[in-house]
Amino acid sequence: MSDHTSTLVPIESWCYLSPELRHKGKHIDIGVFAEALIYYDRVFVIPTNEVQFAEFVSWFVKQDKYSDFIALLKDGIINFYYYAFISAAVKYEGVYHLMNIQDEEQARVPVFEQRFLTRARLEQFLPHARQRARLYQAISGRIVEVKAEEFGSGVKNAEQDYRNPERAALIVQALLDEVYPILGLRQSPIVTCKVIENSGETHLTWNVNLDQVSQALGKDLNFHLGTPFTGAVHCNRFLWSAAKMGCDLYLNSPMSTLAGDKLYECGERLTEPSKIIESLSAEVEFPDIRQLVNSGQIGLGEVLEFRKKGARFRRWLQDESERDRNAIIAYHNEVAQDSGWDIRSRRPLRLFGKLSAAAGGAAIGGAIAGIPGAVTGAVAGEGIKYVIDIAFKLSEDWRPVVFGKWMEDKIRKTLSRPDRI
Repeated sequence: MSDHTSTLVPIESWCYLSPELRHKGKHIDIGVFAEALIYYDRVFVIPTNEVQFAEFVSWFVKQDKYSDFIALLKDGIINFYYYAFISAAVKYEGVYHLMNIQDEEQARVPVFEQRFLTRARLEQFLPHARQRARLYQAISGRIVEVKAEEFGSGVKNAEQDYRNPERAALIVQALLDEVYPILGLRQSPIVTCKVIENSGETHLTWNVNLDQVSQALGKDLNFHLGTPFTGAVHCNRFLWSAAKMGCDLYLNSPMSTLAGDKLYECGERLTEPSKIIESLSAEVEFPDIRQLVNSGQIGLGEVLEFRKKGARFRRWLQDESERDRNAIIAYHNEVAQDSGWDIRSRRPLRLFGKLSAAAGGAAIGGAIAGIPGAVTGAVAGEGIKYVIDIAFKLSEDWRPVVFGKWMEDKIRKTLSRPDRI
């Protein structure tokens, strides 16, 4: 059952998550974690690898806030969610294939503690044995580790999107809309795509030179023709994880756009889809916590102060029966004034999902609509299974809220096509 007390927060920066930070050479977005800490009682941090985990913990150590970090772990406020596998587009004989990859040990047993908490890795920023012992004790029971076998249908669904020119174009459009301003380029072009099937192989052609985009982005972002579909796979696994956990998602762009598109697609399978996803976008007087943290202007101490004052935000999220859109805007303005900060500009507040009382379980009734369009082949069948599984979660007990922005008008137009799968 969704109670909106917990959220998943991927902290990696790459093409589909906080690309502006990766373009500057930063591997994690600590600011997105800091924002989520204000809005949620519990945060499940997603580090992709050992380096990201080390950078995350060292952020607390460098501020002399290690004891606060340990306390947040012990209280269950900070938790970790780990994918013990890699989801990626892999090029083989000139064609990209989407897959989940894991070694034998990852498939068989939990590996997070063994690989992330080794002495050699931790002593770089926790040189004393007593410090490391405190972490070992506090983190016990605060790790959710998942294996590749749970996420096969998400890969098949991403492959299905890869073969759909409208969906493929949406995935690339979301990226270009985000990175063009970073590169100082004019407004991003409208992306179109053609899918060519030849001897069982799928090839895509674009109206945009993606090789030039890759060169402009540079080596840190490592963009290639398979990157958009790695983004699609990651989107699917984030949504499935949130559905299984019954929690929300706190995402940066352009991943939030992909998540909104996929949620809307899944919601369309319900008999009353308009009541399962809606968006809220407003300007509020509130510090840009993410930017201030990432730039080093504020640290954990200030974030925790805002967390104390932000209890009203959390109550607003959790009280589905009386959500007032004007109230959440007013709360931000009041907290900003109470904080004593000199707020000279307004920042955007963007979220989507189940935002009104009208989307209660009784109104939805758990009904799943028919599947329009022709569905053929194993890929299509497994891909549809993912969509239907998410739709069932939406109809039964999962009403996610996602912090981020998405292209609602474009996905509506894409899904209205009569020939879509």
